[in-house]
Order: sequence, then structure tokens, then C-alpha cells
Amino acid sequence: MTPPPRPSGALHPGQWLAHARSDLTLAKLGLEGAVLPEQLCFHAQQAVEKAFKAILLHRQVDFPFTHDLSELLDTMAAAGIDVPPAFAEADALTPYAVETRYPGFWGEVSEREVAEALRLAEAVVRWAEEAVGCQPRTG
Repeated sequence: MTPPPRPSGALHPGQWLAHARSDLTLAKLGLEGAVLPEQLCFHAQQAVEKAFKAILLHRQVDFPFTHDLSELLDTMAAAGIDVPPAFAEADALTPYAVETRYPGFWGEVSEREVAEALRLAEAVVRWAEEAVGCQPRTG
């Protein structure tokens, strides 16, 4: 199946970063409520995915419609984009995009795993904001 054409309004990296920040905010807010840990990690994964895609858009590199963070990392590497070595572990968040969203397909997600997913997502979003030159909205 061929993916639909990208809407012209979605071509600005700042829009992707706004969505990345929103996912990160949702994950953090969920820590304070009755949100399942796998859903917190889903939003962390989404923040990383959208931040990576913002970088690719900023560098004018076409990217695949995928949730696979390893594939996005490979796309950045092939385009000569220097990614901090610590972000190589981001591919561990990929299962949170699909598998953990459905009951019974994944084991229990620990507090440590949630904390690590949020730490990584925050670092990736911050890196992408600096690389693209978009600062987070305040207020």
C-alpha cells in the first residue's frame, strides 16, 4: 500500500517538534495519574520518533513512514547526520509504538523502564530542538 502524500503544512520541522513536545508532556503528566506504564512509554517513543523526523525534515532528507526508530537512525546515518552515541539505544523504544499498546502482547513495563524511556525522550527532543533551532513554547 502506498502511503498518502504528505500534507504541505506538515513539512515544517517545528510542527513535528511541537508534536514531540506534546507527546513528552503527556507522558510526564501521566506519571501523576492512573496511566498505564506502557502508555507512558508509547508517548515517549512517539516523542523520539517525531523529533527524529523533525531533524530529517530540517536536513531535507526524505524519511519512511515508520515507527521503527532503528530505521530512522539508519536513515539519519545514511544522510550523514551526526546523532549522539547515547541515542543509539533509542531503538529499544520501538516496541512501545505498537506491541505494548495492546493487552497481552507484552510483559509488564517496570518503573525503571518508564523512567529510562522518559529520560531518553527528553534528551532526544532537547537535541532536536537545538539542532533545528526551535525553542519550546512557554506558558
